[in-house]
Amino acid sequence: MPKNQTIILVVVILIILGGLISWEIFQKSKLSGGEQTGGEQEVQEVLSLSGIVQSVDEENNALMVKPANQENEVKVILSETTKLIKLEFPFDPKNPPAEGTFTPTQTEIEISDFKQGDNVFIKVKEDIAGKTEFDSVDFIQILP
Repeated sequence: MPKNQTIILVVVILIILGGLISWEIFQKSKLSGGEQTGGEQEVQEVLSLSGIVQSVDEENNALMVKPANQENEVKVILSETTKLIKLEFPFDPKNPPAEGTFTPTQTEIEISDFKQGDNVFIKVKEDIAGKTEFDSVDFIQILP
């Protein structure tokens, strides 16, 4: 093989290897870009929770709820604009119909309709991450 062809072949191989190494370094820096925050974890915003009613305080318009998969209870303070809804299946859940489609009925209720042990879904207007008491409640649903 002539000397010029050997030099050209070596230069092409070096360019290809340089490109591959540069590409690897670029990909690694892209992947580790989120880890360069000093080890801080990003806290996610929480705008809803589900749990079980532990007690009802009609006098103060509040519920004590034990969120699912947590040990501590939270105090949920209701306002005049909080919607209270009970979802009900149009059939007995222990004996569902053969047809697979249905729409649960929604009934507006009062705080006095909540009972200890009710499963609830709570939607809030502001972040409640880490809070043990909150009052920016949009709606609460009693789940079937």
